[in-house]
Amino acid sequence: MSDTVQVERRDDIAIVSLHRTEKRNALRREDWIAVGDTIDALGADDDVRCIVLRGAGDEAFCAGADITNFEAERSDRKKVKAYEAATDRAFLGVRNSRHPVIAMIHGFCIGGGFELALAADLRISGESGRFGVPAKNIGLFLGYHLVQYLVDAGGRAVAAEILLEGRAITAAEALSKNLLTRVVPDAELEEDVMKAARRIADGAPLSHRYHRAALARLADPRPLSRAELEAQFDYADSEDYLAGYNAFKNREKPKFRGR
Repeated sequence: MSDTVQVERRDDIAIVSLHRTEKRNALRREDWIAVGDTIDALGADDDVRCIVLRGAGDEAFCAGADITNFEAERSDRKKVKAYEAATDRAFLGVRNSRHPVIAMIHGFCIGGGFELALAADLRISGESGRFGVPAKNIGLFLGYHLVQYLVDAGGRAVAAEILLEGRAITAAEALSKNLLTRVVPDAELEEDVMKAARRIADGAPLSHRYHRAALARLADPRPLSRAELEAQFDYADSEDYLAGYNAFKNREKPKFRGR
């Protein structure tokens, strides 16, 4: 396990923490690789039902890339492509995780940190959250996937504002632009997130996978095929549905197995 990316297990909830508090949890290429490795490993673990992604310390979720490493990691085209292969894997790992992911945000959530949070299913922020993508200040292009994350969350106009102005916005403003799920007082943040994670973890894993896949598919403008329309009934053949149906009928708590 990486010193920077640490995992704590609370029953079937995995808490992934970014630990570079001296850098406001800004990450190097090796750290982004560790994020991707960690999310992939948790995705393969059927005992995990929900992942919480957070920053260590009191100042930041993640302040993006560690700019002190730019010379070594991003000073030419070849290095940029290698660096972005690492970040893309981390972002796509979160976006496509087999398990739902909640970003628990406090303090700085800037650049790559904001992009990482946007890849999560839910983004719950404390009032101290500060968000922005200052790519224009360095001459960076985020790439199509990351621009799409912004568009998916806030729409084209909000994405244009974030990218072209490059200013940092408060949690309240981010919520008003649909970039966050909700905002709570900092003192209540962990409790709120863990309650949300428990609600998710107690649900049927297959139900979560079907719904998350449907949300992704419906962002595609192509008409649904006959095969896709028929496949929406596949859940009726699953063990999870049978367990949930029988538990509901008998007024018991269901035991889901994700199959």
